[in-house]
Amino acid sequence: MPGRQPRLHLPYGQWPVEDRRLWERAVSGDDPFGDAAGAHLAEASRKAYLFAWRRFLGFLAIEEPAALDTAPAERVTRERVRRFASHLADTNRPQSVAAQVDMLYKAARIVMPERDWTWLKTVKARLYAVAPEHGAAKPVITSLQLLDLGQQLMDENRPAPGTPIRLADAVRYRDGLMIALLAFIPMRRKNLAALEIGRHLVQEGEAWFIIIPGTETKTGTASEFKVPDLLVPYLVAYLNAVRPRMLRSPMCRAFWVSRTGRALPYSAIGSIIAQHSTEQLGIRIAPHDARDAAATTWAIAMPAQIGVARELLAHADLHTTIKHYIRARGIEASRAYAQTIAHRRGSCRSS
Repeated sequence: MPGRQPRLHLPYGQWPVEDRRLWERAVSGDDPFGDAAGAHLAEASRKAYLFAWRRFLGFLAIEEPAALDTAPAERVTRERVRRFASHLADTNRPQSVAAQVDMLYKAARIVMPERDWTWLKTVKARLYAVAPEHGAAKPVITSLQLLDLGQQLMDENRPAPGTPIRLADAVRYRDGLMIALLAFIPMRRKNLAALEIGRHLVQEGEAWFIIIPGTETKTGTASEFKVPDLLVPYLVAYLNAVRPRMLRSPMCRAFWVSRTGRALPYSAIGSIIAQHSTEQLGIRIAPHDARDAAATTWAIAMPAQIGVARELLAHADLHTTIKHYIRARGIEASRAYAQTIAHRRGSCRSS
């Protein structure tokens, strides 16, 4: 069965009853003499606050579902906001994280105006203070750095023939494969986390493919990538020796398995990549940075073929309706990109 997609933004219809009641009370403008805090908000502000509250509830639905059963006033705590900000940092720049926490603060003020939100105002101010100036350049990384990091982790923790692999080594090998796979196939984090054997990861002869149906992509366009030959031995070792070491139930089809033997949660992906990139590269890399790295690598190698980069990254401005044409272009893009990485890697090592 397909895994449940992570609910980054909890739809309004799925909000706890008390949250909906408080929101309706806050924005109701039926009484011209009423003092509803959000009744006279501009439409843009109202949408921004609603978006922030949805995002916070979505985070809780992923990380701590039981918290949705508590009262809203008890739910918004310093510790949860800290974890929320860390969660946002996996896919957002510091300025965006500060802005989203700012919107959460303003939403809390109109939803529960009787509460003292000074502490939350201080938190969002501190996030703004430590964020770099808008437009400050991030360190430029390429897919070669990600590939080297991933291979290093796998090579250092590769299972020896006939010898059971330690759990700690299995976890680090898994992390290496994840990073190396992202170097070649820059999927969005949602799709990376949801990979299942037999549904997304399929074998055709000696070749392996990752297939993402259109119903599971951001753009609604199906994507298909060929796992490059370089990674196939690593992939096979993971499937035959590493993953079984961590797996608790043989019925689990999740490709990524946690150290507890269950499907690796969506929220763990960012921490894994950030931890290893910080330790080995001195740069905190988020999953989305792998997509930026792919675009950078392709732009350096083939600046005139930006259309292929669009195919590889499955951006929204890719327009086509022919199913087999999409498949052929997607596979060709992944093959061409793999060849580009291999070629540039060889050039760097020989220079």
